[in-house]
Amino acid sequence: MERQYLQSQEDLAYARSIQSMMAPTPEQLNDMFPSCMVYDRPMGQLSGDFLFVAQRESLTYLAVCDCTGHGMSAALMTVLAREKLWQAIQKSVGPAHLLTRLDEKFRSAMLQGDTHGMRAVGMGLDLAVLAYNKELNQLRFAGAKRPLWIVRQGKLLEFKGTSRSIGGAYWRHAPFVETTLQARPGDVLFMFSDGVPDQFGGARDQKLKLKGLRTLVMTLAELPPQDQQEFLATWLENWRGDRPSTDDQLFVSFAIPNLEG
Repeated sequence: MERQYLQSQEDLAYARSIQSMMAPTPEQLNDMFPSCMVYDRPMGQLSGDFLFVAQRESLTYLAVCDCTGHGMSAALMTVLAREKLWQAIQKSVGPAHLLTRLDEKFRSAMLQGDTHGMRAVGMGLDLAVLAYNKELNQLRFAGAKRPLWIVRQGKLLEFKGTSRSIGGAYWRHAPFVETTLQARPGDVLFMFSDGVPDQFGGARDQKLKLKGLRTLVMTLAELPPQDQQEFLATWLENWRGDRPSTDDQLFVSFAIPNLEG
């Protein structure tokens, strides 16, 4: 029994290492998105949340992805989701088009291989996708049930994603909506999985929710990227206290450099 437990723990550690190998390296992130901060905390050893980056012509893509479920099943889902993202991005012309192609490829894979009826329980993923054109200093955003937040000159701008997931239990509804805006020096952008606002904590043992996260984000925007991760980790740890984590947590920030930088 003990030998089986140790083998199971070794397998989980090995699987987590494989997930880490598939993630973008710090060097890749720094090259594509200087001043980027990543906070990645799985609920267990494996995670259903993952970060995706890619370069496609003049657009540099950054996506925060949250797959259905937890543990091993969610971890396996990240493999499928990454594969379909790479396929979808090859002929995509922006974030909304990427999500549309991803949805089609994901549903096609589900129809071919869903032998246990997982589509009926909502197998899929939510994600926020940002495409940055450095030459034009332009931001393009689309989301599947995940938002983009921008702190600009002390104010929080919120852009909601389309209210449907990739895959899921229902066939397509509204098309994915894309938002285009001009980036400004000093803008700080935030994308995150729902595990962050859904975490329980505080004196009243309540969810942080978006309201609490907004307050936290305004503080983070005042800090340099190299200090944000430690502050966020300490703050969330204190907020949670001795309560168990309720979900995988992925939180990313990206700062638009100042002109003098």
